Amino acid sequence: MKRNLFKRLTSASVVMSLVLSTLIVLPLTAHAASDVTVNWNDVKQEIDGFGVSQAGWSDAIYDLAEPARSEVMDLLFTQDKGIGLSILRGEIFPQFNPAPETYDFNARPDQVWVMQQAKARGVDKIIATAWSPPAWMKTNNSTTNGGFLKSENYGDFATLMATFIKEYKLQFGIDLYGVSLTNEPNSMTFLSWNSSEWNSTNIQVFLKNYLKQAMINQGVQNKKVIVGESSWWSEDLVKDALNDPASAERIDIVGGHNYPVPVINAELPTNPFTTAASKGKKVWMTEVSKVDSYDPGINSGLKFAKQIHDFVTKANVNAWLYWTGAIPGNNDEGLINVNKATSTYQLTKRYYAFGNFSKFIKPGYVRIGASENPQSGVYASAFKDPATGKFTIVAVNDSDSSAEVNFNPSGFTAGKLTPYTTNSDLNMAKGPNVPLAGGKFKTVIPAKSVITFVGENGSAPDSPPQTLTDDLNNWSKTSSHTSNLAFDTTNSALYFNNDTSRVKRLTGTTANFVYNLQNITNFTATVYHASVWNGIAFYTSPDNVNWTQVSHTSTVGVYTFGNWYRKTYSPQNELPAGTQYLKVELSGSDSWEKQVAKMVINYQS
Repeated sequence: MKRNLFKRLTSASVVMSLVLSTLIVLPLTAHAASDVTVNWNDVKQEIDGFGVSQAGWSDAIYDLAEPARSEVMDLLFTQDKGIGLSILRGEIFPQFNPAPETYDFNARPDQVWVMQQAKARGVDKIIATAWSPPAWMKTNNSTTNGGFLKSENYGDFATLMATFIKEYKLQFGIDLYGVSLTNEPNSMTFLSWNSSEWNSTNIQVFLKNYLKQAMINQGVQNKKVIVGESSWWSEDLVKDALNDPASAERIDIVGGHNYPVPVINAELPTNPFTTAASKGKKVWMTEVSKVDSYDPGINSGLKFAKQIHDFVTKANVNAWLYWTGAIPGNNDEGLINVNKATSTYQLTKRYYAFGNFSKFIKPGYVRIGASENPQSGVYASAFKDPATGKFTIVAVNDSDSSAEVNFNPSGFTAGKLTPYTTNSDLNMAKGPNVPLAGGKFKTVIPAKSVITFVGENGSAPDSPPQTLTDDLNNWSKTSSHTSNLAFDTTNSALYFNNDTSRVKRLTGTTANFVYNLQNITNFTATVYHASVWNGIAFYTSPDNVNWTQVSHTSTVGVYTFGNWYRKTYSPQNELPAGTQYLKVELSGSDSWEKQVAKMVINYQS
């Protein structure tokens, strides 16, 4: 469009005027801060929890030598050492009932151990899904490759499910939360693992004519029943049962998975299960993973963080489960990759990104209103604990730029937010508290990151710190600096918004300046860049000898003039306790193309 406009301009003076105005206007690339109103009284769905399966893969943990296997359980299910998962999904194995009226519930001791250990770590929702009835009950006489439950064996299978619940409690002390009658009943018949086909009529009849009475007979009628668990996100197979009051009575939760539909190789939209919701049923997303890739990095973490966001905000699910917590090999089917031969394991960024939800949003929390997509690539969701007033906000930034986001409380007050950041550098790292200022919590969400903010309704702000503000027009407020630094006082009005003095380097060699204050807790640095965006770093030290680099984030550059942009830097993680020294380092082959204009440092004397 502008090229065509230039073709129509013939006056040289007009062309020059347009070029100058373009130089001034077009480089304004920074987004204005986005406001996200968090509405305490706009209550959405209750959260039942977050979890994983070890169905069929309990041996991936059980077979590890100590201390690795206990460490993996801690990492998955404890609040202090791990990500605090609250749901564990196991399997009702066909070998539990190898022949009519013959039961062996100790056929998988690995599953018993994992469930017992999860329970010991506080998990109160242990569920189990039947991938397939025993072969003797099926039309194809096999536990694999699909096949239906024979009509004459509906009662046998219902008895197996109910007896499993009773015997797992009697024999092993495992008080199951609920069971699911089928895993991916719409799967194709070529599957080589345990599978079984069910249509909507099968499900409807089994629930009302068989399972309901079998659970009463075994005294386990108070346990939850999960129905559905289709391969892709759909409630179609359950609608007939939901619309029949006799079968709907025995449905507590409608489950679904989120794998692509094979024919189109695409996931279905993350829509609510409207029929389930209309009948007052909970909805859980009970399985998803990426089965054909290996990415332990932040891209996979962001992919699934975005999926969790979509499922809780669009589909209004009450629970979200990843496929496995731990699994052998290099793949994306688990949060943790284990090597049984060496009893070692690898934590993925997917694990930490999931933890940004599971560790901070506990069962019994409810989702509350929040602006869900405040700017392109940025997503927010909010939750509260009605009993305690604690609340959690999760922000996902899948874009390539940092985002300034203001969280505006509505219907509640809080003095501060505490952030926990996961990105390529950090793993749920605790950051400096964000104070309420002008009725807002002003934050910067770094590019490619997930940040969880936690707070409490009615909480007081932190005690105000002392603040050092250094406009960098002399060295009186620093404790030391290298000799290749100088103050630049030129072009203040033209390029630097009337900032009258800035620190720059005289040569293209590394330089630094240092502050010495008691118990430094936070800082912001205002820096001007001319095209060169790297070459600035920050370090802390307790003694001016041993230095730790600070992971930092910055606002998007605000254009000032020419090639100059202004950015503000701040730490992403909490500064080490006892920090007495803060070092600002400039490096790179350029000399004048980055200039530090101001330092604001918080400290406790």
